Amino acid sequence: MLKAGIIGCGGITERRHGPMLARLNDRVTVVALADLAQERLDLMGGKLGVVSENLYTDWEEMLAKEDLDLVHICTPHHLHEPQAIAAMEAGAHVFLEKPIATRLEEVDRMIAVSERTGRKMTVGHNQLFSAAHRAAMEQIQAGAIGSVFLVRTEGLSGSHVVGRGVSQQWRTQAKAGGGGPLIDNGYHQVYTALNYVGSPAVRVYARIGRYVQDIEVEDTALVLIEHANGATTSLQVGWSALAGGTSVNEIIGTEGQIRFGGGEAPVAVWRKATGEWTHPSVDTEGPDELGLPVAVRCFVEAIENDGKVPVSAAEGRHVLAIVLGAYQSGQSGEVVEVDKP
Repeated sequence: MLKAGIIGCGGITERRHGPMLARLNDRVTVVALADLAQERLDLMGGKLGVVSENLYTDWEEMLAKEDLDLVHICTPHHLHEPQAIAAMEAGAHVFLEKPIATRLEEVDRMIAVSERTGRKMTVGHNQLFSAAHRAAMEQIQAGAIGSVFLVRTEGLSGSHVVGRGVSQQWRTQAKAGGGGPLIDNGYHQVYTALNYVGSPAVRVYARIGRYVQDIEVEDTALVLIEHANGATTSLQVGWSALAGGTSVNEIIGTEGQIRFGGGEAPVAVWRKATGEWTHPSVDTEGPDELGLPVAVRCFVEAIENDGKVPVSAAEGRHVLAIVLGAYQSGQSGEVVEVDKP
């Protein structure tokens, strides 16, 4: 039985990490929690059955006192590096909420500690494991739409997600978030596009700005990513569509297209050979799961069997390199070369 701790008891822990670790109660037991807000500790301690003496307002004290096999880090982005390094130094494997960090040098230090300590580290690219994503990848890998040359992905909303506990507006703060909607929401769009295309990024160009929100970071990002195989990803993300945005998520190949919707037909496939849309079967999952239960289970299995983690730190580093390259391009107005994975 793996003994797990969670650092950060905000909404993402309440909605996802806590319940999903609890489902694995034949293999994992959550024994300790850390958060700056006592009310969040009391709430999540009650939900997960963690005794009061194992609730910590100081995450460093938790790591020093508890003998943990696994730590989930669900805190503002700028805390990922110090908390991951401390957890691995304390002997625990680490599951990081996305993004992996806010700077490439932070990731490099985390990787070095992982290699030195032999502790595994993964990052929550959970949407790679969602039912709709898996169904689409099955179609791509079967050749249903030929070679993918364009991914169109747009996610615009009226505002950011407000946090819970002590720091509720951290997503809008440059230091805590490392940026705005691009690093927070667009990060998901980047790693899913990389998977669809099957090729790393080599160059990025972006227009990034703040237009309607009174915040420290951008509220709108428009990004073009050039992949090594010649494919292109067009990504738009923002907290600036005050009436809400129309979601766009489409994969275009030489022999067809895939569109993502919702309801009873979340994935639609059009093939040039037939000229018709079809709807492949998609596994059922909860409305707020988005693949995280699969990612968590795969990481637990990797720990138990000394196997490969579901998402490597190197993969997380490449996604972050693309995001940071986009921010650099947005400032300079120039195309930016992306660090090779």
